[in-house]
Amino acid sequence: MRCLIPIHQEIYPKNSLDRAEKMCDEIILMYIVDKKLIDKIRRESSYIIPSYALESVENFVVEMHRREAERIRESIKDVPVELRFVVGEYYESIEKEVLRSSPDLVMCDSFLRGFLKLPVPVWIDRGIKIRECTVIISSLKKINRIKKGVELAERICKKLGFTLYLHYPPKDEMGMKALRPLGRLIESPRGELLVLLREDVLSVPEEQCVLIL
Repeated sequence: MRCLIPIHQEIYPKNSLDRAEKMCDEIILMYIVDKKLIDKIRRESSYIIPSYALESVENFVVEMHRREAERIRESIKDVPVELRFVVGEYYESIEKEVLRSSPDLVMCDSFLRGFLKLPVPVWIDRGIKIRECTVIISSLKKINRIKKGVELAERICKKLGFTLYLHYPPKDEMGMKALRPLGRLIESPRGELLVLLREDVLSVPEEQCVLIL
C-alpha cells in the first residue's frame, strides 16, 4: 500500500507517520512550505531589508524547511520514502501530487474539507489504538465503490490486526443480502476506526480515526 502524507510547515503529522510505518509499504512524504509564508516574509522584510537582499532571506527560510523535511524523511526507518518538497498552496499542492503519483490513500492528522474532493481515500488519524473498524453503508447506490472500500479496509485490518464490521442503517432485506458476503453486519457502529463514503461525511469525529472513501 502506497500512501501520501502531506506536511505543512507548521503541522507535524506524528499520528499518520507512526501509523504509516506499520500500515504502508511505501510513503510519499510531501513537505509543503506555504506560499503565504514566503509572501509574508517578503512583505514584512521589505521594510527593513533592501530589495536586493530579499531573495537571500527567502532562500534561507526555504532551505531551513528543506533541512527539516530531510530530517523527517531520515527518521522513517522501516518503510521506503519518497520526499517531495514544494513551495505552494497547501491543498492545491496535495491535489496535484495525488493526480501525479496516484497513491492508494492520503494520510493526515487533521481534516480539511477539500479532502472530500480528492479522487483517492483519505485517512484521518487521531493517534489512538485501534481494535475494531466499522464500514458504515448508508445506501447501495455506490455498490462498486463500497466493495472497493471494504476490500481496502480489509487489507488494513488484516495488516494491523483489527476486527472489521459492516453497518447498514436502512436494514432492508435486499441490501442486507447483498452485503452479507462482504463482512459481518452489526446493529450499530463500533470501534475506533470508522469507514465512510465521502458523500456521507457531514462532520468528522475528533475521538475516532476515519477512513473516507
